[in-house]
Amino acid sequence: MGNTKTDWKTRATVHDPERRAFWEKIFGGDEVPVVSFIPQLADLPGYDEPQQVYMLDLKALSDEQRFRLIQSLADKFCMLEGEVESSLDEHGVPILVTDVSVSSTDRALVMGAIL
Repeated sequence: MGNTKTDWKTRATVHDPERRAFWEKIFGGDEVPVVSFIPQLADLPGYDEPQQVYMLDLKALSDEQRFRLIQSLADKFCMLEGEVESSLDEHGVPILVTDVSVSSTDRALVMGAIL
């Protein structure tokens, strides 16, 4: 079934203190919805090699959370909010595997990964 705006079945718990503080401003806690518990590789600024990441589930965000996310990313990276919003829609938001642990109660997602 996947995540909804009111029920995050697949989520990451952020452990890195600095990154956790960033996400808490947006979500009010240390958990964020992710698309899958299976990481993917992404080329990220500041890294020589592709990094394993989970992708933030943008479809599971409320309008208020999306607005706070855009504002926070614009402030953090010194970008205009419109640029951030375009980037979100085009690239998504990667979350480093090393900073989080992931859990899922989405049976269809888990069974699809096993089979």
